[in-house]
Amino acid sequence: MSGTGTKVTRAYIKLVDNKKARTSASDKYFHVFSELGEAYLFTQHDMEKAQNRAKKNPEDVYPVEFTEPEPKVIVKEVIKYVEVAKPSKPSIFSRLASFRWGRKKK
Repeated sequence: MSGTGTKVTRAYIKLVDNKKARTSASDKYFHVFSELGEAYLFTQHDMEKAQNRAKKNPEDVYPVEFTEPEPKVIVKEVIKYVEVAKPSKPSIFSRLASFRWGRKKK
């Protein structure tokens, strides 16, 4: 991205919990959501690196005035449905179970 002709995009930042954190993962993220509908997740370390970069390059930092109210957070729930097709012929496990426990084929 070049500095000239780039449209300024506003973003909302919120600290959120990592809902499925692995042992070595951060337990929190900075969720950055742009007005274009793009979402990003940054760790504390990522944010510190970015802040240090901004301090070293103040000429590249765009000044912002915070005059608008805080945007409303939209809560959504994601539900995943998985459809499993019934096999056309019995699997090896069902055939072994039928043999072992004497079940009859239907």
